[in-house]
Amino acid sequence: MIPDINLMPKLEKGETSSKLLYVLLGIVVLLGLVVLSWMYVSAKSNLSDLTSEQAELEEKRIKLEAELSALQTMNQGSLEESVAFVELVSYPVSPLIDETQGLLPENTYLREYEFGESSVTIKVDFETLNEVSTYVSRLENSPYFIDSQVGTIENFELDPAEEGESEEVKFNEVPRYSVEVMLMIDIAFVAVGGGIR
Repeated sequence: MIPDINLMPKLEKGETSSKLLYVLLGIVVLLGLVVLSWMYVSAKSNLSDLTSEQAELEEKRIKLEAELSALQTMNQGSLEESVAFVELVSYPVSPLIDETQGLLPENTYLREYEFGESSVTIKVDFETLNEVSTYVSRLENSPYFIDSQVGTIENFELDPAEEGESEEVKFNEVPRYSVEVMLMIDIAFVAVGGGIR
């Protein structure tokens, strides 16, 4: 038998195709690593942005909760104070208004009322100081009030001169008086219906 000797090297086509496959696979892996590293970097920057935003929102939430609790306690306090005031001031005011207006001398004007827990402050305009003393003595004799105290007495003119006009002395006009009087209410008299006539 004659041996078959081939001195020519065998060319294998499979080696080049496998090398090409390895190169393509390396490129795909390299592209995948680049994409993953880009995603990691962008996620890390987004995470730092979101962390700072979360810290700001948490700070804002704490401030808003503090404001809310302050408003709630303030509203509760004012509501509780209002209820306490209403419970303390449980007297009818219409008889008091009628009494203060009924005792007014002629040509006087009752301007304001301000009711408190056990007192009422009124502001009245009078023509003379004599009328002030008459009115205060009538109030002291009224069964609705325990005591009366004159606060301020201010005089005013009916038609004050405007700026730029000459100030004439008006001998025919007498200044009027605005008086503030605080009246202590007889709560027992008002509560039992003493004002019913």
